[in-house]
Amino acid sequence: MAQTTQEIKVIAKLGTPLIFSHTAIIAMSATDTIMAAQVSTDALAGLAIGASIWSALSVMILGMCGATATIAAQFHGGKRLSRIGFQVHQTAWIGFFTAVLISIILALSAVWLRWVQPEGTLTTIAIDYLQVLTLGCFGYTLAAVLRGTCEAIGDTGLAMLTNGVLFLLNLIFDYLLVFGKFGFPELGPVGCAWASVLSYWIIAIVLTIFLAKQKKYQRLNLFNRIWKPKWHVMKKHLAICVPLALGTGSEVFFFSSIALFVVPFGTLPVASHQIVINFSSLVYMIPLGFSVALCIRCASLRGSNQNVHARFSAFTGVKLATAIAFATALLTVALRDFVAEIYTPDVDVQQLVSQLLLLCALYQIADAVQVGSWGGLRGFGDTKVPMVMQLISYWVIGFPCGYALAHGLEWGIFGFWTGIIVGLCCAAVLLNFRLRKLTRQYKPQAAS
Repeated sequence: MAQTTQEIKVIAKLGTPLIFSHTAIIAMSATDTIMAAQVSTDALAGLAIGASIWSALSVMILGMCGATATIAAQFHGGKRLSRIGFQVHQTAWIGFFTAVLISIILALSAVWLRWVQPEGTLTTIAIDYLQVLTLGCFGYTLAAVLRGTCEAIGDTGLAMLTNGVLFLLNLIFDYLLVFGKFGFPELGPVGCAWASVLSYWIIAIVLTIFLAKQKKYQRLNLFNRIWKPKWHVMKKHLAICVPLALGTGSEVFFFSSIALFVVPFGTLPVASHQIVINFSSLVYMIPLGFSVALCIRCASLRGSNQNVHARFSAFTGVKLATAIAFATALLTVALRDFVAEIYTPDVDVQQLVSQLLLLCALYQIADAVQVGSWGGLRGFGDTKVPMVMQLISYWVIGFPCGYALAHGLEWGIFGFWTGIIVGLCCAAVLLNFRLRKLTRQYKPQAAS
């Protein structure tokens, strides 16, 4: 019991700043959603389509930069600090090439989005939003790599501060550009995209300058030279980050794509879905923060050859995240009407949001189990099998189930949300089973 309590303290100390850090990022989306809702329901619905696509693509960038957390944490745990800079630069090159691809996809959104979605006001708003974000991809990537480096060496407080400042910048720019305050142009929902672009670049530049002057980071050899891409090293990074990006992207795109498939049901379901997705993302930051903490903690312990302790830490973290999920689910049910009123003044949207939040509360426990187990698996360097499990859970089981219920049984948006619950439950079972099987050899033997 004493060991469990001590491990919870360690995970909480590492994870709490990460929770606030990730929450600040999602709070940017919440700010966008709330301000777009004040313009009109159409503005909110158009933003919902664009934001859902950017959410999936931006997570792909994060996933492709995700090798930093595992590899740099292992070097940090093994006291090989001078090698971290080289590893971070290899991740940065991967992130750079990914950002080029994502920028092209965003720039061509006028072509493929009009092919996917019929011409209309919502589509036009979404295209304008996505094309502006093209300008922010590289700033977003640079900030992600540097922030991941901070997290990998346990400097989660700085990562939290960075994302907190990012949120405040976005809030200020949103207010100025969406509504045209203090002489700035009134851009409506597209102003949210410009606010994000400005915020990404300011944070990337300031964080680069700040880390370059810190002695702690000078020891990592981050800025004393530009390390050229080394294919044999990048292959090892890609073995981690490609499955990570695909696995994470499959989950986020599973949620985000529903905004596109809900469009035929009307503006009301699209707007309501955006609000509930945004709120659920805020709540999700709690188990996600612990998941990243588990990844860093387990990788660091493995770097110092403490595999048994790493297994114990992984399962302690999953239990902690699950217990907290029970509490957040109860709060979601109790406060669902209040949450709906915060986001939008539209009474019809409020009513549908309140109903969908009941389903949101229902899946939070399974979500905590799956993302906690996934963090432990990442810490043990296992990404390929979890990726397959995630793809199966969300796209082979969850999405077809949701589509069938939405259209076959005519449940509408409630059918898609039921599919979300089914997909998450499958992922929770499969990933937790995988973690148990993978770490079975490190299970302490009972005393005879």
